[in-house]
Amino acid sequence: MGHGPHRPYVSRRQFVQRTAAVGIAAGAGPFLWQQPGYSAATPVEQIHGQLGQDASREAAFSWMTPGPVRRPFVQIGGERGRAETMQYAGYPGYFHHARVDRLLPDTRYRYAVGHQGKVRSTKAVWRTGPRPGKAFTFTAFGDQGTDVPDPTNIQDFDPLTLQTITHQQPPFQASLNRDLAYSMNPAFHVIVGDTSYANGDQAIWDEWFRGIEKMARTMPWMPCLGNHEIEAAGGLGGFTIPGLGGGDDDSWGPLGYDSYRTRFALPENDDKDWEGNWYRFRYGSVEFISIDNNDVNTEVTANIGYSEGRQERWVKRTLRRAAKDPDVDFIIVLMHPAAFSSGLHGSDPGVRKAWFRLFAKYGVDLVIQGHDHHYERTHLMERAKVVESAEDGHYTSDVGTMYIVSGNGGGVQRGEGLFGGGDFTASIQAMEVGTVKVEVVPDTGRGTKRLVLGEYSATRGGAPIEEGIVIERSLDRGERSSRATEEPEAAASRLVLPSEDPVGPLHETTGGVAALGMGAASTAAPGTTWTRGSGDEEVTELREQRRSDVRRVLRDLR
Repeated sequence: MGHGPHRPYVSRRQFVQRTAAVGIAAGAGPFLWQQPGYSAATPVEQIHGQLGQDASREAAFSWMTPGPVRRPFVQIGGERGRAETMQYAGYPGYFHHARVDRLLPDTRYRYAVGHQGKVRSTKAVWRTGPRPGKAFTFTAFGDQGTDVPDPTNIQDFDPLTLQTITHQQPPFQASLNRDLAYSMNPAFHVIVGDTSYANGDQAIWDEWFRGIEKMARTMPWMPCLGNHEIEAAGGLGGFTIPGLGGGDDDSWGPLGYDSYRTRFALPENDDKDWEGNWYRFRYGSVEFISIDNNDVNTEVTANIGYSEGRQERWVKRTLRRAAKDPDVDFIIVLMHPAAFSSGLHGSDPGVRKAWFRLFAKYGVDLVIQGHDHHYERTHLMERAKVVESAEDGHYTSDVGTMYIVSGNGGGVQRGEGLFGGGDFTASIQAMEVGTVKVEVVPDTGRGTKRLVLGEYSATRGGAPIEEGIVIERSLDRGERSSRATEEPEAAASRLVLPSEDPVGPLHETTGGVAALGMGAASTAAPGTTWTRGSGDEEVTELREQRRSDVRRVLRDLR
């Protein structure tokens, strides 16, 4: 079982109750729940663990109770730590989070959760992360959802079969893909946005967490924000729905994120307003950085610019520290809207503008993206330029970033990628749900370190779509550290406008967001060719309005 921890550490945010939201129905007023009495027999469910900033010593454990309970706790290694309780308007349940530190690296612990002095769950095993230098494997995908069809995709159309693609997709793809990832026995799993596709239906959030509970109790799921984590009246996934108004109302918190932020207990980012929206964690010798591209992308504009540059400045500081840290072998970024994609949403210019320079300067090795519902892999890229292409999939350059689209996690397939990729594309696969597996090898014994990647199909029972893709770097890799010691640059721009400083060719699509069957989030007319980021004046106006709205809500909360 390993050694017991010291006294568990609990977050400074003791017993916070989120109450800033109202119901999703148009015109709904505040919704007050009839509170039941405390009951010792109240069950626990949706148990899941998350890594802390230092995965070798820190963890967080989360669960839900359908009614209020007294003294919720986690019991781990013979010690009990008190949990905080959180709630958000529009949902009757209670969420409990216990943050634990001073654990021992690479150690197995048994833990359980409970309340009112009694353990209420079966025990599960948690393994802390290793010290730098040890190999490990993790898995990834985005856009998973549940086995309940996503109503936002019912109008997707496949011109090859004259059917909606919803009708072609085999059933239970979301759970099959979850089980495929579980069978690979990863140290942890990352989901790069659009987790549940609840779109305001809190019962779907519950179903999603119940679905991953078996895996997530022992293998943490580390998320990033996608556009479908924006839950607001009059919109789905940040898109405007004709006839219902805009998709930027504050129905679930100032950004529509309350469901996400209340159900997860993610590493702190030293930003009290936006804790959990972006974060970092160290696992072994890899620095993982999860970012919120809703802040910078120019397609889904509901939350564009809300951080006023705070996220960009944080990412820059975090990348600089990681690039100069001798214990960091690789830097991996997790995000939702993509910098490179040949799918329906395409390559977003706002994402490129925000991150290209930083990723190149500080030597990001791998970026895992979602949003488009297919699998795609780029060559090694520096900004929009291919710096190494490898027909055999073995890359040996010490510079360049590989980008993966892994939005085929289980959501409805849309036929993206059927017509080939861009100049940046090394591999592309449409119409299969699948899981990315990444093996981290800190030392090959030949003076190099490597990432070994593969994509495996849940649609075909785990068959490889491609495997044995290698990013091999020199152990000393002086190029990245020399770039990281350049003179500091000015603070990140607050605005990311697509007309500024073009950063490379963008994917074009027909009909804009209307191709989703959701109504366009741009002024582009249906049936016309629209490049992501067109309409600078509209984007600027939306961003400034959103910033004003966010400031107002934050003032009210304080």
